[in-house]
Amino acid sequence: MKRTLIALLAILSSLPIFSETRNVVLEQCDVLSFDKSTGAQYQVLKGNVRFRHESALMFCDSAYFYDTNNSFDAFGHVKVIDKNSTMTSDKMFYDGNTTLMKVRGNVVVNNEGTKMTTNSLDFFRNKNYGYYVGGGKIVDPEYELVSQKGYYYPDTKTYFFKTNVVLTNPDYVVTTDSMQFNNETGQMVLIGPSCVREKDYTIYTTNARMNKQTKISRLYDYSVIVSKDGQRLTADSIFYDMNLELAKAYHNIDAQDSSQKVIGRGNYAEFWKKSPSRGFITDHSYVIDYSEKDSLFLAGDTIYGVEVDSSKNEVRAYHHVKFYRNDMQGKCDSMVYASDDSILSMYGSPILWSEESQLTGDQINIHMKDQKADYIHITKNAMIVQYEDEDMYNQLSGKESKAYLKNNKLKRVDMLGDAISIYYSKDDHDGLVGVNKAKGNAMSIFMKSNKKVDKILMTPDSEGVLYPPLRIPEEEKRLSKFKWLEDQRPKNKNDIFVK
Repeated sequence: MKRTLIALLAILSSLPIFSETRNVVLEQCDVLSFDKSTGAQYQVLKGNVRFRHESALMFCDSAYFYDTNNSFDAFGHVKVIDKNSTMTSDKMFYDGNTTLMKVRGNVVVNNEGTKMTTNSLDFFRNKNYGYYVGGGKIVDPEYELVSQKGYYYPDTKTYFFKTNVVLTNPDYVVTTDSMQFNNETGQMVLIGPSCVREKDYTIYTTNARMNKQTKISRLYDYSVIVSKDGQRLTADSIFYDMNLELAKAYHNIDAQDSSQKVIGRGNYAEFWKKSPSRGFITDHSYVIDYSEKDSLFLAGDTIYGVEVDSSKNEVRAYHHVKFYRNDMQGKCDSMVYASDDSILSMYGSPILWSEESQLTGDQINIHMKDQKADYIHITKNAMIVQYEDEDMYNQLSGKESKAYLKNNKLKRVDMLGDAISIYYSKDDHDGLVGVNKAKGNAMSIFMKSNKKVDKILMTPDSEGVLYPPLRIPEEEKRLSKFKWLEDQRPKNKNDIFVK
C-alpha cells in the first residue's frame, strides 16, 4: 500500500499544472508542419487557420502555434469574433494564459455599431480592456473621434483618450488634450486645454463635464463661452443647457457684450439666449458701459437685462443702486433703462449729482440722446441744491423740474409749480451781494461755464426779497425739504459698492 501511494504521487507530480484559463484550441488548418531540425518550438500552420479560446473564434491565413506556451502568432486576414464584437487586422500575437492580444496593421474593431480603426492595439480579453498609442479613430452613428492614444472598455462603453483628441458630430466639434467618454450615457469629461465649437457658441475650458445626449454641460476652472454675436461669459463654474440655451454662472463672473460695449460682473448669473433674450446678475453685481469715452459704472443687488423685442432692450437694477461716471453720479432703490425711448428712470429716494448740483425728487428720468444725457425730468417734489460756499447753498424746489444739459454739463433748470428759490448773489469778484429768496409759479435758472448760477428768471407773478450779506435770518437759509447728501455721493467707481 505504501508503494502504491508513492507511485501515485510520482505520477501526479509529473503532470503539467494548468491555470484556470483553458488552452487555446486549434480547430482547423489546411497544412500543419513542424521542423525539429531548425530548433523551432512552434508548429507552422497554413491555409484557413482557425483557433478557439473560450468564447472567441480566431481566423487567419497562417500562424506559428506555440502550443506548449498556449499562444500563437497569426498572419494575413486576421479576424477575431467574440461575443458582440468583431476585429480584423494584418497580424496578431495572442497569449491564451493572459488573454493578451497584440494586434498590428490595419486594425478594425466593430462593436454594436461602433467602429474603431488603428494600426496598433493591445487588448486583454479577460478584462475586456484595450488601448492604442499610435493614433486611432472611433466612428459611431452620432460622432467621429480621433486621438493619439485611446483606452476603451467595451463592457461599460467607456473610453479614455489623450493627445490631439478631436470629436466631431453634427452639433459641435470638441478638441482637447484628454477626454473620458461613455458611449452609452453620452457623458464626456474634458481635462486640459479644450475647445468646443457649436453653431452659435465656442467654449474654452480646462475642466468640463458634457453630455452629448442631454446637451447639458458643466464647466469649471474659469471656463469661457463666446457667442458669434460678440457675447462672452467667464466664471469659476458654468452650467450650460444647449437645448434651452440657458447658462448659469457661479463666482467671479465676467459677462461681456462687445456689440453693446457692456460688461457685467457678479457672483451668480443666469442668461437665456432664446427669444426673448434675457438674463440677470446678482451678488456683488455691477455693470460697466464703455460705449462712451467716459465709462458708466452701475451697481445694484440684482441687475436684469431683457430684449423686449427687436427694437427695444431694457436694463433694470434693484435695491441699493448706485452709479458713477466722471460727470454724473446717482443713487436710488431701483432703476430702469429702456432703449426705445432712451430714458433712464430712477425710483425710490433717487439722488442725482451733476457737477456741483444735487437733484432729488420722487422720480428722476434722464432722457438720453446719442447715448448722452439730454435733459433730466424730476416728476414730483423736485429739489435742486448747489453748494456755494461754507454754510451757503443755492436751492430750488417745486412740483416738478426739467434740467437741460449740454456736453453732459448742466446749463439750465426749469422749476414748474410752486417754485421757491434761495440764491446767493455775487459780484464779478466773487463777493457776496446778498441772498435772494423768491416764490412763483415757475422759474428758470441758467448756469455759467464755471458751473455756478448765472441768473434766475421768474414769472411776473413771482415775489421775493433780497437779504443783505450776513443778514439773512437762520430760518430763511434752508427750504423745508433741504438735505445736503454729499456724504452719499460716489466719489469714484469703487464707491458704488458702499451701501
